[in-house]
Amino acid sequence: MTRPHSLCFWWFALFVLTRCGTEEPARPEWNMVTREDLLDFNQEKAEQERMFIDSLVASMHSSVMPHYLETATGLRAWSSDPFQQLEVPLQPGDTVEWVGELMLMDSSVLATWTKEEPFRFAFGRSDWPSGFHELASTLIDKQRAVCIVPSHLAWGLTGYPPLVPQEAVLLLDIEQRLPNFSQAATINTREKRAAWNALLDGMERGEWPGDADWIEAPQLAASPCMAWYEGRAGFAFESKPDRVSIELRTFRLSHKAGILDDLGASTWDFDVRDDGQLFPVLADLQRLYPLKRKWACWCPSDAVLDESGREALGVSTSDVLGFQWEFRAEADPLSVQ
Repeated sequence: MTRPHSLCFWWFALFVLTRCGTEEPARPEWNMVTREDLLDFNQEKAEQERMFIDSLVASMHSSVMPHYLETATGLRAWSSDPFQQLEVPLQPGDTVEWVGELMLMDSSVLATWTKEEPFRFAFGRSDWPSGFHELASTLIDKQRAVCIVPSHLAWGLTGYPPLVPQEAVLLLDIEQRLPNFSQAATINTREKRAAWNALLDGMERGEWPGDADWIEAPQLAASPCMAWYEGRAGFAFESKPDRVSIELRTFRLSHKAGILDDLGASTWDFDVRDDGQLFPVLADLQRLYPLKRKWACWCPSDAVLDESGREALGVSTSDVLGFQWEFRAEADPLSVQ
């Protein structure tokens, strides 16, 4: 005869086993990565890269390349000859040729360019890193230079598979050739660039052109022109928008010193993936800095517009064009069937 308390025990044991078999396992706790965490991480990486480049600079000065240049965007270059501006600055589409080598900082050679087969690119137009175009603009014909190109002026986060790793710092050892360079084009060059040179001189004194109240904390950006964005908090997108609206104001700085004309403002919206919605110089900035919202940029007019564009806007090659604009995220437009 079964004892009552033994039967109860087996029923209890079966109940416990059934419950244990169906109970969900404990879920792990995930630590969410915030926007501030990502910003801090990227800033730390940028600071580490800057310190790395600074350490290289300290060890690379030599009597063979005594002339040193550091640009506002972070390009570092050495040359056997003094750095001097071309009497006629390179124009968009001008052919630039380099003979030499492109390397990683561990001396791995990525490309070698010879006199018979030089590296050629169209200044200001070809799809090579912005650091290449900036270096070309700092060298004259037949000048040799060694240059450190930071990752943000090279191929950045994507790299250039399979040769260039992500966030790679590059080293160029090249001699520049300008096959289309003509001394005849130097006539009246000083007068032609008077407004541009006056703008650069003013910036060296801390005088930023345009509306002084437009940007309060300017941060210089990588560009063949002079461009900067608002560095204060609240002037950046949290994530890259697909569609934006833009309010763009255009200025003209005449070759007659001190005359600044406001050419008016335009507003429109567009898909950021569409080509041709912005001047190429401004589109490059939007591509390089997709999260920055508020901008200013100043360029020689012939670096922005071709001859027909200048005629339509009523500006000359001696004028400087300035742009102030701000992006705002927009919802995708409704589809009308």
